[in-house]
Amino acid sequence: MRRYITLAVSLLFVYTATAWNKFGQQSIATLAEQNLTESAKAQTTQILGGSLSSAAWWLQSVAKEPEYQHTNSWQFIHLTKELKSTTSFTEDGVVQIERCVDILKHRTQHSDSTVVVTLKTLIHLVADMHNLTHICIEGVEYSNKNFNFRVSNGFTGPKEVITKLSWRKFWESNIVNRHATLSCELLAEDLMVCYGPEKGNFSKGDVRHWAADMGSLSAPLYEWAVPDYYMTREQHNRLVQLNDKCMARAGFRLAALLNDIFR
Repeated sequence: MRRYITLAVSLLFVYTATAWNKFGQQSIATLAEQNLTESAKAQTTQILGGSLSSAAWWLQSVAKEPEYQHTNSWQFIHLTKELKSTTSFTEDGVVQIERCVDILKHRTQHSDSTVVVTLKTLIHLVADMHNLTHICIEGVEYSNKNFNFRVSNGFTGPKEVITKLSWRKFWESNIVNRHATLSCELLAEDLMVCYGPEKGNFSKGDVRHWAADMGSLSAPLYEWAVPDYYMTREQHNRLVQLNDKCMARAGFRLAALLNDIFR
């Protein structure tokens, strides 16, 4: 399968200052669209005037505009020490996703422009909440901080090269860009082949349950992920697979939300 071939591709150290990079966001949206019901696909296409993928980058593209700068904090979700999402804090990503769902379920009460913007926002935020660096856990110091760490190229002795990376950029672009030889459609296809059997389990529960699930994946990382940490290539490869599972979760869960909204 293409996915396993691309595991051998070297990291492309392309730096961005985004949640997921554009390729990641669009791949997640493409996977979601492949799992929509006919009704949900028809209605979302009509609202957006195109595919989910075409709208996946919209919120990031306007984030620097004054009227949208307040949305930058929405990419983070906040959990208790017990990894529960209990907040009503309006800047929290889960709260904003719930708000988007409510507006879309009652879309006849809102203007067409509000519905379009809300759907575009929902597509982006569901992807964002599955980025492991966006999980803020009470009492876990580095779960809400960026820092530099070191990663080995896998060689020993004189051939070893140690690269310094930013923790967030590692998850947000570097680890995604190893799939750069694929299109969004092909990456979504690979994720479907590899993780499709788990779609039902991934989609169970509501947004708060999904946030807790992401917390359970994120928390163990910070037992070792600290500034100047030395990451072996073996550990890096395990994180590559973890990242793929997070992208699959995001796509399947976005589809589940939209299928429920647009029945």
